[in-house]
Amino acid sequence: MLRNANRESSDKSGTSKWIALFLVLLSATPVLCADLSPQEQQKIAKRLGKKVQRFEMWKDDDGNVTGLIFINHQSLTNSVGEKSGIDDADLLQLAEFPNLAAVNFEAQPIGDDGLAVLKQFPKLKQVGFHYMAKAKGANASPDFIAVIDGMRDLEIIEIKHSFRMKAINVNKLKGPFPKVWRLVLDTPLTAEQTMHMIRLCPNVTDLQLHRTQVSAKQLTEIGKLLPKLEVLWLKPQGELKADHLAALEGFEKLRIFSPQHFKNTLPYEGGWKSLTNLPKPAAA
Repeated sequence: MLRNANRESSDKSGTSKWIALFLVLLSATPVLCADLSPQEQQKIAKRLGKKVQRFEMWKDDDGNVTGLIFINHQSLTNSVGEKSGIDDADLLQLAEFPNLAAVNFEAQPIGDDGLAVLKQFPKLKQVGFHYMAKAKGANASPDFIAVIDGMRDLEIIEIKHSFRMKAINVNKLKGPFPKVWRLVLDTPLTAEQTMHMIRLCPNVTDLQLHRTQVSAKQLTEIGKLLPKLEVLWLKPQGELKADHLAALEGFEKLRIFSPQHFKNTLPYEGGWKSLTNLPKPAAA
């Protein structure tokens, strides 16, 4: 009997420990919280905003937090001083904003663990990932971008200026993202990865390609993949070539073409003249 009693006591003690552990884990798990008032949401957002050099908070008509922009940039240091930025633990607090529709992170010390909170917002409309490996303590892996897969309501995707990352595995995204109208892509994406993202976003009207490796042949394909494209911001990695310009002739609705930071010169004949062959927009 003594042995059984001791075993029962031990079992109860073990059970109590597991219950306690469960409660601790439960309390640490981020859960979308609809109980916070708009004022309480704004208070939390402003507290996070104090950790960055530039902060923007968007609100709906009722005052609920709908958008958050966190930016650290060397151009701001002289005016506002150094800021630590938000980290993974801070990102967990985004779960307090059930109406969150837009986020933008620039040079923040965050990684995959913190960004996982975005999975709680499948209805996000805008995401921006800038300078993802620049901040001290940043530890995003090449697979961090997987967090947006399945977000079919996205309208804006920006992946830009992540110079210190060796790769961002957008090629693993399955998509599609049928509502995206603005797409911004940059290094370290390869030409094939860039094309993969474009195929996932067939309704883009505004496309920015920074330091892109896409060839003139691929640019021609982009004209077919994005029949609604109106604005193209093109910064080739290397020289702007006459073939790039000729490829634009297939862009049926292109209204604005902005070539960026090219140092070579191109002649009018066999070069810039190609732009005169762009389809004329239909009269309003």
